[in-house]
Amino acid sequence: MILRPICGAVALLLSLNCAAELRVKSPVQICRLLADTQLRAGDWRQDDTGSQGCSSGTRPVSADVPAGSQIGYAAEGADDIPTRVTLTLGGISKADDDLAKRELVRASKRLAVRVLGLSMPHSAEESIMKGAPAKLEFGSGTLTIIRTAKAEGRYEMKVVMQ
Repeated sequence: MILRPICGAVALLLSLNCAAELRVKSPVQICRLLADTQLRAGDWRQDDTGSQGCSSGTRPVSADVPAGSQIGYAAEGADDIPTRVTLTLGGISKADDDLAKRELVRASKRLAVRVLGLSMPHSAEESIMKGAPAKLEFGSGTLTIIRTAKAEGRYEMKVVMQ
């Protein structure tokens, strides 16, 4: 009778200890994770400072507005283990604001399922569409939305999962 609560407590502790990590452990996989959204991140490499990771080039959010917002993807880690992925939406202006945010939501939804194991919560989608910062714990890690003001009324948004 007492064994059941003890087993439950042990299972809960083990799940909490494993909670804050990305599901994808392979550098090769993490770099190719968003290839279906034209954000393939090249090869995993280590730079002179010892940092490891991969990043895609940026691409226009819309082919109709090549000088508009740009989206990019990057993964970082240590000891050949990915620990953080970032989607960056840059150069957002009022002209393509809604379209750019929708593209960030679309890519973030795909990435959340693949690296954190669950669909992105609706509150995260709302934060992106409002351009509001947020930090949410779900799945196997944390999703953080960051907005940074830039010159000429433009801004940058990042969705970070770790």
